[in-house]
Amino acid sequence: MDVTMESIITEAMDSLYCNNAYSRSLLRDAMNNTNDSLDYYKALQTYSLTYFVNDQIDSTRHFAEKVVAYANKQVPNIKIYQLLTSSYNTIGNCFALYRDQDSALTYFTNALNYYELTGKREKIPDLSINIADMHMRNGDFVNSAFYYRKALSVADSIGVADQLGFPIYTGLGQLYMELRDFELSDYYFCLAEQDFEGRTLNEKFFYCNCRGNCYFFAGELQESLSWYKKGITLLSGEGSILSLNIANANIGEIFFHLNQPDSAYHYLNEAEKYFSAINEQPLLYHINTLKAGLALQADNPQHARHYLEGKVTNLTIEPTFLILRNKYIEQYHARTGNFKEAYACLQENLVMEDSIRSERAKMRVAEIDMRYRQDTTLVKREMLIMGQASDIRSLRMRNYIFVMAFLLISAIMASVYIAMKRQKELQRLSFHDQITKLRLSNIRNRISPHFMFNVLNREISSDNGSHPANLMKLVLLLRRSLEMTDQAQVTLTQELEFVEAYINLERESLGPDFKLDWNIDPHVDTEMVSLPSMIIQIPLENAIKHALRPLAGEKKLELQVRKEGEGTRIEIIDNGTGYQELLMGSSTGTGTGLKVLYQTIDLFNRENSEKIQFNILRSGMEEQGGTRVTIFIPDNYKYW
Repeated sequence: MDVTMESIITEAMDSLYCNNAYSRSLLRDAMNNTNDSLDYYKALQTYSLTYFVNDQIDSTRHFAEKVVAYANKQVPNIKIYQLLTSSYNTIGNCFALYRDQDSALTYFTNALNYYELTGKREKIPDLSINIADMHMRNGDFVNSAFYYRKALSVADSIGVADQLGFPIYTGLGQLYMELRDFELSDYYFCLAEQDFEGRTLNEKFFYCNCRGNCYFFAGELQESLSWYKKGITLLSGEGSILSLNIANANIGEIFFHLNQPDSAYHYLNEAEKYFSAINEQPLLYHINTLKAGLALQADNPQHARHYLEGKVTNLTIEPTFLILRNKYIEQYHARTGNFKEAYACLQENLVMEDSIRSERAKMRVAEIDMRYRQDTTLVKREMLIMGQASDIRSLRMRNYIFVMAFLLISAIMASVYIAMKRQKELQRLSFHDQITKLRLSNIRNRISPHFMFNVLNREISSDNGSHPANLMKLVLLLRRSLEMTDQAQVTLTQELEFVEAYINLERESLGPDFKLDWNIDPHVDTEMVSLPSMIIQIPLENAIKHALRPLAGEKKLELQVRKEGEGTRIEIIDNGTGYQELLMGSSTGTGTGLKVLYQTIDLFNRENSEKIQFNILRSGMEEQGGTRVTIFIPDNYKYW
């Protein structure tokens, strides 16, 4: 490529955004005056970009595909690889604008593969960011994290991290927000914020919107509102109308959750006007869902029905939007007395929520594993580089003081090795901690609502219109159960409140002969005692189901909580037929509860010197012997 064509393309690229017509004319003249095929198609590739910046996507693809067709017929060499890189990247951007992530991902990956064949590294970060963005849109957070980290590593090694750090850190912040790792998400957003002022208007708005989303999902609504409003302030007087109305919809949702209906309607109506004009059905679906929620807040179920009517057809709706819609449909049926339909919606939501939690947990485990392997590779590479540097130093110093140099280098290498080994061990423990929590969350998600489904089925089967209050209490209790399953531990206060609510629901089924002795030592500060979620609930439920319910005559259940030494002792005692029948199970029980409880205690005990004690014994309450479950929670017990 001669200097004249190089300078023409450079000049055209410099004028691409500020004077697009001039760039197009300059390139067209250059193509008409060249006899070199390679020069012609290099100019044609740049010419295709003049259509891209004007949103003429079909024309962009047409010219870029002509360049690909030419390049594929040539003998492979570095210049052809560079030409294919640019063309495939351009076509990938076209598909990305059409929201065709799979096709975009194919072209972006081809672009990166061809560019790596050139042996150069300058464009690897940009190409990796494009691939990472498409993986994130597809919900493949593991590969998205891999390519963002690859972009960051290469950008740092070639000295362009200052230029590309903002999009990489923003992408990582958004990714960990999707994985609900808010601590890591905030860390990367803070890194990106350091370069906020030097970015373009669109980049600034995107950052503000992502930061607002992060605080929204973390439940910090006021912080979320401030970032959304900052984004609107940036767009005032200029900027994308689409972006402005996305911000309006987000702010409307914040005011909805802050129980400020007038403000919520104002922003939602503004967004609805625009999205109706462009027929953006998924966002209109979500706005109608929020308006249904506002109507239910105002105790107007008939008005809510107007927004909830109609089925989703030929739309790709995010699962979180569907869950929110089902929640308000459930509330509508409950308000209008149709408890069976409310129960059906509740079951559908539970299945979707469980699926989302399980998939997110798997993604987080896979991402942690990938990050651990990637970081371990970098540590080994650093150790290799440092070892090679030490060898060079020792060779240079051999003619002077060989012995002293050898001792010095050995000491340095030993210190570095110990420090890196310690860093690696701390990293391993951190990753083990996160994986343990995710495994525990997955275990509990399967069983925490089990007992309440049994009660709900009984209530609905026997419902003669006289138990709506019980049904509503049970629905609320089931939601509380799901909230507790995401916690590694709960306070004793929370566990006792949950158990008391459960006993009150089961009291009617146990009959008038049931007696409860609730004995909580006033010296025990239940707010300060933490314990694994459901460690009291599961054995107490077993006592009611397997020991007391089939028992004829007086049924006794005793719950004791007292301070004992350096810990808290909890006992659940019944006057049933004894613990051997309980351990063997019955035709109506699966034994899942105790199995999960033992797994939970074992997971926590591995990392504590003082162990949680959990024993099942004969109670001695009656001659036949009841069952006594004893639990000892040490003070200062740690939950990882």
